[in-house]
Amino acid sequence: MNNRTTTTTAAGARPAAIGSFGGPSLRLPLTLGFVAIVFVAGAVAPSYFAGDFMLRLANEGLLLGMLALSVAFLMNQAGLVALGAASIYGGAGLLFAIAMSEWNMTPTGALCASFLIIVVYATVLGALIVRTNPLAFMMLTLAAGEMISHGVMLEGLRDYTGGADGLVVNFKGSIFGMEAADFASPARFWLVAWVGAWLAGLALWAVGRSRLGAILRAVRENEERMRFSGFDTYLPRLIAYVLVNIVAAIAGLLHVLNAGFVSPESLGLSISTNTLVAALMGGIAGSVGPIVGGLIFSFAQDEFGARGLTQLLTGIVIVVFIVVFPRGVVGGLWSAARLRARVGRRETS
Repeated sequence: MNNRTTTTTAAGARPAAIGSFGGPSLRLPLTLGFVAIVFVAGAVAPSYFAGDFMLRLANEGLLLGMLALSVAFLMNQAGLVALGAASIYGGAGLLFAIAMSEWNMTPTGALCASFLIIVVYATVLGALIVRTNPLAFMMLTLAAGEMISHGVMLEGLRDYTGGADGLVVNFKGSIFGMEAADFASPARFWLVAWVGAWLAGLALWAVGRSRLGAILRAVRENEERMRFSGFDTYLPRLIAYVLVNIVAAIAGLLHVLNAGFVSPESLGLSISTNTLVAALMGGIAGSVGPIVGGLIFSFAQDEFGARGLTQLLTGIVIVVFIVVFPRGVVGGLWSAARLRARVGRRETS
């Protein structure tokens, strides 16, 4: 009896002695404290240590990271690859520009209207395609995205969409207390993009840890078995698809508010493929990886463009990243940290 009690006590106490800074009871407060420090530092520090040009690249990286986050969530939780993310991203911005220029709406009204329209579109599209297998789903999202990106280029719609020239977005008044100059300022917009990326990441993280996330992962592993067990496999996928497109639409609206311009390129396949690359570079298993991937991709593209070898160097880096970091940068670092912790436990024991 004493031996059993001693063994149980030792086994239960062992985790508290291994780098837990006082035991399991302090893990949550320490984690929350660390997250709060990172959030505050990330919101404040760049404005002091980076110039406008670097902040513009960082803003683009955060918005691309938000879009990559939506793609990564669907890949990780549901096993579905959306190749038409740009149609939501650019479509939301284009609708905002049309609402301002053609419908004569207030900035806030145009923002809400464009958001609602794109969400309705995503819901209708999702209702039609989430029943299909992953390969068909990927191709259908690609087809829908290409259809929209080429549709806005039609001569008959040029008066509304601007055609190949795009649309300039100038608005008077404010949106949620911010004017156009505030959105155009790299330093001020950084805070908006930073908060938006965090909220999107936390929201999808919470969904992933919920019952919906568990069902999505189970459906991803064996859809037929889930059906035979009495679970609805259609509605969870539809909800997930709509949720990730909400994140993509918010990223697109933030982009057009920051740039003051929307072009057909923002709906094109290049944005969708860049998004997928950013997600793979950062890692799709969590909320941090896609954001990091978006930042890495944004700065790397600027550096490669300065050398005049954008496509060549981008291809090389993609191959290297996938080979060296098959789980992405964040996933690779996390795995290395866990391995080091295990080695430390063995050495301690």
